[in-house]
Amino acid sequence: MDLRPLGRTGVQVSPLCLGTMMFGAWGNTDHDDSIRIIHRALDAGINFVDTADVYSAGEIVEAQWVARERRLERFRTEQPPYSLLTRGIELDVLPTAQRHGMGILTYSPLAGGWLSGRWTADSSPTSPARQRLAARFDMSLPENQRKLEAVEQLAKVADDAGVSMIELAIAFVINHPGVTSAIIGPRTMEQLESQLSAADVTLDAATLDRIDEIVPPGVTLSRTDHSYTPPALADPFLRRRRTA
Repeated sequence: MDLRPLGRTGVQVSPLCLGTMMFGAWGNTDHDDSIRIIHRALDAGINFVDTADVYSAGEIVEAQWVARERRLERFRTEQPPYSLLTRGIELDVLPTAQRHGMGILTYSPLAGGWLSGRWTADSSPTSPARQRLAARFDMSLPENQRKLEAVEQLAKVADDAGVSMIELAIAFVINHPGVTSAIIGPRTMEQLESQLSAADVTLDAATLDRIDEIVPPGVTLSRTDHSYTPPALADPFLRRRRTA
């Protein structure tokens, strides 16, 4: 795999990062198998592993400002969700990170499994990791119906491009000039192998244009796919004027 600069850190990283959320209680409980997957990823050219157990609460520009004012080390990377179905960060996060020279390590390029090509209207979450976010997989919700329709159309785009749905999804993410690496989270060796090849896939302009027609730039089809709801949205007192 070709290496890319991680923002302005001077560190070079692979276009795929191995996420480890699916190793352990939420996914693959076979310790030895997880170790084999890690070694296979390293042998394939992946040169870093994500082991974060919490995600950022928000504040990129403010964090940069505080670091500058207090002469502290600045944050060098941001880790947002990004996929064919979750394109909201194209509006502000990606251009802001590029302006500040930050590396972007996106997670959930397969949208929690929606873009693996295995989800249908009759599917339901079975793994502990997916059960944590049940709303993302409630097929009765209108936003998830829209996602099903989009996935069906995207599958046709993948077929016409001669790639798998998984390759299309991951290649789309790492195609963005603001994205350093996509964090992949395989649970099995088979899943890892199906994702590694995406690092060598190049999507032409016509394919990217078709994707934009299905899910327009900057659009996230379901708010639950952000995996985090900031207090400003969750707490009504923070978005409504109080009356006497």
